[in-house]
Amino acid sequence: MASLLGASSTSGRRSWLWALTLLCTVLGGSLALASALYLIGHDGGRAYDTQAYWIAGRRVLDGTALYSQASVSDLGAYKYPPVFAQIFVPAALLPELLVAWLWRISGVLCLRYIVGSWRAAIVACAFIPVLTELSLGNVTLQLAAVLVFAMRDRRGAYLLPWAVALKFGPALLVPFLWFRKPATRRPLVAGTAVFAAACLTSYAIAPGAWSDYVATFGWENGSLMSGGGVIAVVPSWGGLDFVLRFAFAGVVALYAVYSRRGWLAYAAAAVTCPVMAISRLAPLVGLWRFRPAGWPGTRRRTVRKADMPPGAQPLEASS
Repeated sequence: MASLLGASSTSGRRSWLWALTLLCTVLGGSLALASALYLIGHDGGRAYDTQAYWIAGRRVLDGTALYSQASVSDLGAYKYPPVFAQIFVPAALLPELLVAWLWRISGVLCLRYIVGSWRAAIVACAFIPVLTELSLGNVTLQLAAVLVFAMRDRRGAYLLPWAVALKFGPALLVPFLWFRKPATRRPLVAGTAVFAAACLTSYAIAPGAWSDYVATFGWENGSLMSGGGVIAVVPSWGGLDFVLRFAFAGVVALYAVYSRRGWLAYAAAAVTCPVMAISRLAPLVGLWRFRPAGWPGTRRRTVRKADMPPGAQPLEASS
């Protein structure tokens, strides 16, 4: 009798989970389609942040200044190191609208990688920050994919220094990788050396651009944290606002190292950035990849280490 009741309870949970998954899939798919149609109908699908990258690439080509004093929400403001604008030059040779959609597609592919399947990616679109990031064309989902890659495979650590230079928050993953995944130490050091060499080359090409970039930290330190969806602890002082948020996230990241909670280190690194907005919560959908074995959606299977790619490791909630 007890076994029958247990089987009935399990069957009921599975039916409930199936219905919830179906509902979220329909909702996420509908929202994604509606968002795409709106973007196309509005202006063809231009992306707010991707436009800044494209303009920066054009400025490199034209030899004009990359940086100018701007507020948090100013259209076309470029805030990253010059080396990334130089790398973006080939894309700047293409029409802006085409670049916006190519970058948006790369965001979709990164989303699929972050959550682990296409069905999960569609479900993730029910989380509004995800669609907002895909609309804006920021680097948020791409950086989240780098973080997941670094957690799953030591080769991902080669890319981490580039991610750190873009948003600073990814640096919070380094302690966890260094102490809990020692195999990533050499890639971290090598990746840092390669990035440093790229920056030195960039500086040799355009030393003035790097001087201007360093100067941006002065006026951005006192910038006003305001704009659509912006979240700030100290709205009137951008520099202090970021320092406080980074310090709090740093404590969380160190606790993640101590407690071996990889998901917590990922979350701290993924959502910490100079300008915090609701849309920057999008990478949190990647926590699905850290669910323990036995949770809904996981399959029990044995993978021989010899069958795994070099450097690959299972991604678990505790690692």
